[in-house]
Formats: sequence, structure tokens, C-alpha cells
Amino acid sequence: MPEDPIPEEIRKEYEKTMQRAITKKIGTMTIIVMEDTYDKALTAFNLGVAGVEMGMKVSMFFTSRGINIVKKSYKPRRARWGEAPIAWKESSIKRRGGIVLAELMYQARDMGVHFFACYTSMLSTGVKDSMLLDNVKVVRMAEFLGFALESEIQLVIS
Repeated sequence: MPEDPIPEEIRKEYEKTMQRAITKKIGTMTIIVMEDTYDKALTAFNLGVAGVEMGMKVSMFFTSRGINIVKKSYKPRRARWGEAPIAWKESSIKRRGGIVLAELMYQARDMGVHFFACYTSMLSTGVKDSMLLDNVKVVRMAEFLGFALESEIQLVIS
């Protein structure tokens, strides 16, 4: 149980929201991730997992510095100097019963989120195929744009 329980009125409002019927059937969502900071990666994976839970086919495209997130050696970084350390953020998230980034990444993969790495970003940053996680497909920008055009929701995390 989390140390700081969620107040009952907030929990009831959340439960009403979760029970609300979705009027529009949404089939696909594309998330473009352009930054490798902890908070932005956490947001992107939260959105990806939520999309799959709603029945969407979710694709995540990692470009620019976002490509670092799908590297085997990824070490989350803070957005700016003076921001809370990542270990502190994660312990706070866990204490409240939340899921940290590493767990969300595994959950997204296991739920069927498709991961794509930008070939052009790989060239410009020196990232090789062997440095990427096993479930990441390398695509060129034009190929990815084809996926995005067919997607009903496009989100940019930058």
C-alpha cells in the first residue's frame, strides 16, 4: 500500500473517469519521442501503455535524442541542472504505488507497443543496430511518415 493514500474524493472521480464510455473508436496512435529525459520518456511510455489498454495499436518512434531511450545502455537523465535526482523521483513514484520507467518500458513491450528508431538519427549520433534493444525496428523517415499518416492520433513528446 502506498504511504500517501489517494484521497477518497479523487479516487471516486478517477473511477468515474475510467468507467466513462468512449464514444469514438480509436484504432491507432503514433508517439514521436524526441527527448531522452526521464520525465519525457515516462510520459511517452505512460501514453503508449494507456493507448494499448484502450484497444489501440500503438507505435513509438524515437528520433533525435529520443533514440537514446531505446539503447541497451540507456541511463535516464534529468532535464536541467537543479532538478530532483532520478533515484529520488523513482522512489517517490514507487512509494505512491506508481510504475517507474523501466517497468513501463517492459510493460509496453509485453503489451505489443511497436518501437521504431530513426535511421537518420542513428547516423547523426553514431548509434549502431547492435546498441538498440532487441524489439526495436530501424526505419527511415519516409517509412515512418507512412505509419503516421495512417494513424488516427499523433503525439510529439519534445
